[in-house]
Amino acid sequence: MIVRDLSLKLNQYVRDMAGKSAEGILDSVTIGVPKNKKFGDLYTNAAMVMARPLGKNPLNIAQTMVKDLSEAWPQAEGLEIVKPGFINFKLKDSFLKSCLAEIITQREKYGRNQEGAQAKVNIEYVSSNPTGNLHIGHGRWGVLGDVLSSLYEANGYQVTREYYVNDYGSQIQKFGQCAASLYSRHFGREHDYPEDGYPPEAVSEVVERVIERYGDQFTADLPRLEKVAVETMIEVIRHTLSSMGVNFDVWFKESSLYENNNFEKVIDKLIYKNLAYRKQGAVWFRSSNFGDDKDRVIIRKDGQPTYFASDIMYLINKSERGFDKIFYIWGADHHGYVDRLMATARALGLDDMEVIIIIGQLVKLVKSGQLVKMSRRKGKVYTLADLIEEVGPDAVRYFFAANSFDTSMDFDIDLALEKSSQNPVYYVQYAHARIESILKKVGTRQLEDVDCSQLQLESGAEREIAKKLVFFPDEVYNGCANNSPYFLTQYLYGLATDFHYFYNHYRVMENEGINQSRLGLVLLTKQVLLNGLEMLGISAPSQM
Repeated sequence: MIVRDLSLKLNQYVRDMAGKSAEGILDSVTIGVPKNKKFGDLYTNAAMVMARPLGKNPLNIAQTMVKDLSEAWPQAEGLEIVKPGFINFKLKDSFLKSCLAEIITQREKYGRNQEGAQAKVNIEYVSSNPTGNLHIGHGRWGVLGDVLSSLYEANGYQVTREYYVNDYGSQIQKFGQCAASLYSRHFGREHDYPEDGYPPEAVSEVVERVIERYGDQFTADLPRLEKVAVETMIEVIRHTLSSMGVNFDVWFKESSLYENNNFEKVIDKLIYKNLAYRKQGAVWFRSSNFGDDKDRVIIRKDGQPTYFASDIMYLINKSERGFDKIFYIWGADHHGYVDRLMATARALGLDDMEVIIIIGQLVKLVKSGQLVKMSRRKGKVYTLADLIEEVGPDAVRYFFAANSFDTSMDFDIDLALEKSSQNPVYYVQYAHARIESILKKVGTRQLEDVDCSQLQLESGAEREIAKKLVFFPDEVYNGCANNSPYFLTQYLYGLATDFHYFYNHYRVMENEGINQSRLGLVLLTKQVLLNGLEMLGISAPSQM
């Protein structure tokens, strides 16, 4: 990792120069790629950041840094100082070629690292109640959680992808009662539909599946029918997510938390540790002692547990399973639950860095310039399954991964279906298809046949591709470090842009034969595109 390596050296340099002031400086030190190529391959603002704490002119600090870094980081040449104190780096071509050679030796592992040192990470996402079909927002959390999981795996972590199944409590009971009513009516038996039940159209699909599979065998056993209806809804959810490549290692059922008197044991333990107390017939958790704005009820006066009680037991369960990091990916409607869950984590002795809550923002569907509210099937809300069917899993995954968790987004269906450079997923996949067309024309060529030492990087386009390829491991690292899957989509789009320019301006097959240097860059680009698309869970078509 080029940028990572330079960053570590710069951080140590800042510590050596700034002493005790270093910790307040390091967060402001940046290393980036200049937008204007004339300013080199990388730049840093370190000299300017250190100027005020050290009471020195940033240009003078930069001059000292250039001298020292030229010796400490020989991979660069021609370090340049630009007012008011930026330092620009140009990477040596020999260094670029040595980095490109790693693509050949590492192949599908290129871009991966072991920074995570096999630490155990639990990432829980989607976790929609099994009381209806998944909506579009669930798809976004599914993709973001899945790609984030891939990024953590690529950085050397052991990742458990987890879906929390809310199969316990009043909402599940109500769903089962709704299903029992529709099921009974289908077989000519009167059965009142709950007044405050779920919309019949949201339950009917599950009931139809149950009837198709089991017939009338539950007419005399409606309690069993209610359980089967919930299990069937979970199957529908699992199938929808799987159809866009989102699969889980663990489907954790909330009901399991209440088995073997676990609930009573947890409550007794919390009271014994003075983390909970009884008041006015209820049991309260002392969440205000740990950063929440007030204490929270965990057992109501009627003896029934609250949702928060399950949250506490679930976090205890995750902690006991030995995870080093525990992720929750929630929709915007769960924002109010953040403080109470973090208070729970602190009460259990977990560090704030061990429990990470990501709040995602809303998704709006746009088609023909209008917001989409209803699906093709009249009277039914447009679901995630409808979106996957209409635009395909690749477009769904790319579009959802292309935005930060904390920004709302408009999903343009027309754009997702467009076969042009305006459609970003098509644009990236088309780069791979173009590579395949080149390889088909030149005949079979293997990556191991590429001699990176002989690559010609004199032209701007060829050098830009080379730089983009060697920065891929840094983007994989940064995407994980910032919990930002969109780093991957931005990188691949940039690589595709550079390749399309190269394709349109430089010939691999020339009059005198094949340009081996350019063919080498094509093969290297193919491998990195494949690696990036695999992390995104998106296909790499051979033709389009």
